[in-house]
Amino acid sequence: MIAAWRQWALAAGLLIAIGGIAVFASGGGPVLMIVGVVVLVTAAIEPIYGRPGTRPHDGQWRPTDEKFVDPETGKLVTVWFDSASGERRYVAEEPNNRT
Repeated sequence: MIAAWRQWALAAGLLIAIGGIAVFASGGGPVLMIVGVVVLVTAAIEPIYGRPGTRPHDGQWRPTDEKFVDPETGKLVTVWFDSASGERRYVAEEPNNRT
């Protein structure tokens, strides 16, 4: 299901970018081309930055009591909090690491 979304987004971004190039080549503005590139880049980096990550090791990270089941992956996710920056991270728990 997730891969199908990404394929659709990549195809749509490519079509928008190609249309933007055609518009730009005929004397129009670059906005459509930029939107297409943004869609392509977003779909390309989503697997890296759009998923719950691994346990943070840098900074003042501490796990909170907040836990929930990620509806896309079905995994238990723990919220980690960095008191120095105020940043929150969502970390998927390993099956043998659940509390």
